[in-house]
Amino acid sequence: MSTPCATLVDDGIVRGVLATVQCQTRAYAEGGYMALTTGSSVFQTALTALLTIYIALVGYRLLFAQGEARISDAPLIALKIGVILALVTSWATFQTMVFDLADRAPIEIAAIVSAPLQESGSGLAARPVDGLQAAYDEFSNTGAAYGRIAGPDAKGYSSPQAAAAETTAAASGVLFFMTAGVISASTLAIGVLTALGPIFIAFALMAVTRGLFMGWVRALAAVALVQLVAWLLVVLMLSVIDPWVATLNAQRLGQRLDPQTAMSAGALVFVFAFGQLALIIGAVVVAMGFRLPDLSARRDLRGPIGAPGQSPAGAAVIATPSRAERLAFDLQRDHAQAAARSRVTEAAVAAGAAPSRQISVRLDAARRLGETYRRNPATSRRPGAAR
Repeated sequence: MSTPCATLVDDGIVRGVLATVQCQTRAYAEGGYMALTTGSSVFQTALTALLTIYIALVGYRLLFAQGEARISDAPLIALKIGVILALVTSWATFQTMVFDLADRAPIEIAAIVSAPLQESGSGLAARPVDGLQAAYDEFSNTGAAYGRIAGPDAKGYSSPQAAAAETTAAASGVLFFMTAGVISASTLAIGVLTALGPIFIAFALMAVTRGLFMGWVRALAAVALVQLVAWLLVVLMLSVIDPWVATLNAQRLGQRLDPQTAMSAGALVFVFAFGQLALIIGAVVVAMGFRLPDLSARRDLRGPIGAPGQSPAGAAVIATPSRAERLAFDLQRDHAQAAARSRVTEAAVAAGAAPSRQISVRLDAARRLGETYRRNPATSRRPGAAR
């Protein structure tokens, strides 16, 4: 344990756990990132090889018009490579765009949303960490006080005092795990995911490995949302149980313990624990819905062909042909027109004095063939035309 984090050990169980986990996680994330991205590490060699293969594949597709590669995609490709290199070579950039976004942003957002409750008075919610420590200490002390009254032979809920002792002792444990436990667990997950971040960011280059990158982003978003909803519920819970904790403290100090008050306060803690579980599940579901736009998908912007007034959603979408396909269509059209002209010329020579009207009809047929080809949406754009 590092010296700055070691000084937090005797600061109370809630304060000590939260502060120590936060301190150690930041140090661990930075150390893991630096170990991967500096020096002659295997990751650096693999990243160089991956970039070389990716650029070679992009160049091949652009040169031979393979797939959906377009010259207009070059700025986007360059931007993607630049962002990846910036994130995997600079801890300052990575810390701002990834670690702080996942670790500090949820706390700041929770503070903004909970500001009305925190500014309403000087109760437990005004300073959430200190309020959690005070609530935990009070439930623990109250449980111990009821246990002394019930006696060492009391078991289960044999008496109101024994029931109050069991309830408040359980409430103190649930209070710790649903607040400091959940927040600390999400912070540790953020530290591990960010320490491995450069590997998953490099996976974003290739289409075959992009799914791993998306999974990493969703996991990081999930733990960040868990931390956000955990802090929001902490402030709400402290504002609700504040008068109950004050009553328990007054009864304990005045030796006027009321088992019903203790059990009611413990029941409130259990209710918020179930609410915390529901919020965690909801945060994970929300994070799983994250999708990156597929910028490589091509769609015909001309829209489908259909009768006037027909809904585009009910019509078939026409795929844009590649440059090679349009070139082949142009050659077929030229051959068809040349063959038609040749047949008309041969017929005119063979007929000798054939009426000029027959020749005109055949020429019109050739022109209609060319006009039909030009009206075809799949072949109306020539290679090199502006996109």
